[in-house]
Amino acid sequence: MFSRDEIIGTLSLVGGVALFSTVEVASKVIGPRVDPIVLTFIRFFVTGLLLILISLPMLRMRTEPFSLRDYGVFLTNGLIGITFALSLFHTAILVLDKAASAAVIFCINPVFVVILARYINQEAWSVRKWIGVFLGVAGVFCFAYESGMFAWNSLHGLALMVLSAFLFALSTCISRRVVGRYGALILMGFSSLAGGLILLPLAMMRVEMVGLSHIIDASLPILYVTLMGTSLAYFLYYYGLLNTSAQRGAMIFFLKPVLASLLAVWILGETINPYMLAGIALIISSLFLELPREFRLFKSK
Repeated sequence: MFSRDEIIGTLSLVGGVALFSTVEVASKVIGPRVDPIVLTFIRFFVTGLLLILISLPMLRMRTEPFSLRDYGVFLTNGLIGITFALSLFHTAILVLDKAASAAVIFCINPVFVVILARYINQEAWSVRKWIGVFLGVAGVFCFAYESGMFAWNSLHGLALMVLSAFLFALSTCISRRVVGRYGALILMGFSSLAGGLILLPLAMMRVEMVGLSHIIDASLPILYVTLMGTSLAYFLYYYGLLNTSAQRGAMIFFLKPVLASLLAVWILGETINPYMLAGIALIISSLFLELPREFRLFKSK
């Protein structure tokens, strides 16, 4: 039987991934009006300040100040998971044709997590987990036929999103290793602030080139992506990692292409064909391989 904390952690992962699934759609709504570097800076600089503000009571309870090693952890996590991974992510969204495509390609990150977590988090491999991963990958591959025939869309966009997924997976494993030392709010707050500040000089240059009018014009979707798709989503996701495992977080991430595709249909008018429906079925099957006991226990309450 899984503990209450593990169940709540699993549900937190689901909630975080559900909010993550809205980011591609919202980013398509924003479109080229806002430079991807500027959008990444706004998302994570604001998120960092907000989460640090919320975590002030916990910071006051600390008996020792942060050391240079602690700040090094925040800087490394922010540099890998935000400055690099999320800047590439937003750039790739603009290159790729569909929001659903962006979400699907990014969701290969669980493949990287399963490999990296073995060495970074000492999480054991198992036949069951590998079967779940391969089912999820097969489901993701089905989305490559979103137009009714196989299409890469753009090798440039694909390469950017795959690299982003690898860096996000590396950040996921690093976060899992250290989140218990700081707590989800503190870790994500300082990592977000560090990642945002690294982007600040480049973001200022981009804003100076195009002005503020486009940012003001897209202020509502930017606000949504920042507060809901970033601040709340990352808190839920990291809280879930603290109470479960990096590999379980990776498996639940397979929900992202399903939810993002449904939202793309509803909001952007994108279409879902039989290949994509097959992908949804495979992805859900992979989740049930990893999480059957949590679902049974949840239903019994």
